[in-house]
Amino acid sequence: MNLSAWLTYLETLHPEEIELGLDRVRLVASKLGLDFSSKTVISIAGTNGKGSTSCFLVSLLQAAGKSTGLYSSPHLLKYNERISINGADVKDSVLCHAFSRIERVRKDISLTYFEFGTLAALLIFAESELDYIILEVGLGGRLDAVNIIDADLALITNIALDHTEWLGDTREKIAFEKAGIIRQGGAVIFGEDDIPESLEKVISSKHARLYQSGKDFECYVSDGNWNWQGQGFKQAHCMHVTKIAEASLLDFFPSNAAMALQAMLLLNIDVTEGMLEQAYKQATLTGRFQIIERGYTLVLDVAHNPHAASYLSRNIQRYFPKQNVHILLGMLSNKDSQKTLSSLQGIASSWYVASLENSRGSEAKILYNELQIFAQNRVSLFDSVQEAFHKAEQKMQANDVLLVTGSFYTVADVLELI
Repeated sequence: MNLSAWLTYLETLHPEEIELGLDRVRLVASKLGLDFSSKTVISIAGTNGKGSTSCFLVSLLQAAGKSTGLYSSPHLLKYNERISINGADVKDSVLCHAFSRIERVRKDISLTYFEFGTLAALLIFAESELDYIILEVGLGGRLDAVNIIDADLALITNIALDHTEWLGDTREKIAFEKAGIIRQGGAVIFGEDDIPESLEKVISSKHARLYQSGKDFECYVSDGNWNWQGQGFKQAHCMHVTKIAEASLLDFFPSNAAMALQAMLLLNIDVTEGMLEQAYKQATLTGRFQIIERGYTLVLDVAHNPHAASYLSRNIQRYFPKQNVHILLGMLSNKDSQKTLSSLQGIASSWYVASLENSRGSEAKILYNELQIFAQNRVSLFDSVQEAFHKAEQKMQANDVLLVTGSFYTVADVLELI
């Protein structure tokens, strides 16, 4: 089978898209004989910011001459984006070979699409000459498939309300699930200054070492320079990046860059300021405040929950304070669309809301009705993202900003058009 056929097949293997739990994945992993004893594993959990944190960390490791494997999800255009080695997406043939080997050993063990893909990533990494493996958690942490591997270092970017039907409806409950990636006696980096009590309890019970933003490390931007200071095992360190490019990944996600540098400190990898500048100035990530000039300004961002939308809104106001911002939005039906829309409504001159073709997509009419509270006649309704984008482009003026957001699927649909 080719990759497309494999991916179609994987969608048929399990009755549920998500089934949290590690027993089935562990059993298949044991049959594969996965061995990570010679590699250092870093697991990254968090409601938002996993992608940019991983991107910064991979850039730093590569600047230090280290070989890396990165597993992330979801993808935007190609499944291969989920598994990269030394910054390059793996080839179709590599994925198909891994899928075939998993299929041979799993027998009657049922695996979800995500679990099958996670095992493929782990198999590819285990059999590659890699120094460091970075695993992004798909959902939560404690019962996520990547958690069958004991991480040498855990990063938790932030904790906010999302996937509440699976992780719980409070920040404390969600924090407990994400804390599941922490190992006995290990180290954990937390990217917020407000730490939930449930996370603190897990850290204490596992006798883990906590390195917290605002306490053990911090960053600030001054006069266009990114400044950082952090605490290693033995001594404090200070570093900076000069003349940050406006609207670069570092400019947009400075705190996530700080987490990545703190991780390098705990991994005992020397980072010179030259390496730091090279790594961070070259770091890019599709669909994260991605700016494209098309006779107007197009901004692509995968923000899909209130926490991410609020952060996006603040940065749109910072970068485009005097421009008309028009929002093209499509969302999944299991997201808190009302609060997400509320977080964005202050920056919107007009809205183009679209239905998503995905089976979990929210109907545009639902978003349209929710927007009537504060947008009234400034909302246009479309059956597809493609239709909405074509209409929006026709109306954009040279000084306008078109923000495409709400879901990975929304951004992916537009990427396929441009």
